[in-house]
Amino acid sequence: MAIKTLLLLLACCLPAAAGEDLAHPYWSLPISTAAVSGPVAGIVAGETLEYDIYWGAIYVGKSFLRVDGVVNVSSRPAWHIVSEAKSGSFLANFYKVADRNDAWMDVEDLSSYGYYKKISEGSHFYNEWVVFDLPNRRFYGEKVNKKRQRNTVEGPMEKPANDVLSSLYRMRGMNLQPGADIELDVNTKRDWRIRIKAGKREKISTPYGKKQCLKFEPMAGEEGIFVAKKGRRMLVWLTDDELKVPMLLKAEIFIGSVTAKLVRRVIRP
Repeated sequence: MAIKTLLLLLACCLPAAAGEDLAHPYWSLPISTAAVSGPVAGIVAGETLEYDIYWGAIYVGKSFLRVDGVVNVSSRPAWHIVSEAKSGSFLANFYKVADRNDAWMDVEDLSSYGYYKKISEGSHFYNEWVVFDLPNRRFYGEKVNKKRQRNTVEGPMEKPANDVLSSLYRMRGMNLQPGADIELDVNTKRDWRIRIKAGKREKISTPYGKKQCLKFEPMAGEEGIFVAKKGRRMLVWLTDDELKVPMLLKAEIFIGSVTAKLVRRVIRP
């Protein structure tokens, strides 16, 4: 289904039925009221990016990327990043999508402290949370499969890394140039590196406006918002300015493509 590729583009969320979801331990951390600053211009607590999502020319729903706030993880400030989306009313009648991704990214060095993922697409369900325990060089967490079977997960983790969602925000803190490929350390229950091919500058127009952007293409085979899968292309356009806002995200599918177009960027108080 087209919507499955969409969710690899922007891993998203709606709450599932009560009692089905796992809970990440970091959800209980209080939001910090202290002012923080980091190397990513424009990434502040309260930033929300709203997208309209299309399958070809057909509108299929909305998606949101937001920075919920800053929490202290092991006495260090970290952005709590959430991606959300919901299928439009027409699509939800026969294929309801209810997914969620969270990430906790260090404000200063931009590494991740863990992630949460829930995928509920039609009859398919998968839920997991992971904590990156770098002082002890390991990760640990829980997962629930389609049959609602719960299992623990754990393994070695040799160095700081990003989860897939926080890697998008880490890119926003980089000095990006046309033609200069990027490599990032990523952990999705194993350590690996993602290479992101940098393309040329292009003018991109969405309901947010018309902006000069840099084009990027992930070149890896893991699932996630940032990854092409089964030989199909994933493309991301970031504004060519200090904010590096994701203006447009596009995934090729078996018929046509799925596109997320930025509608607005707001900073709530």
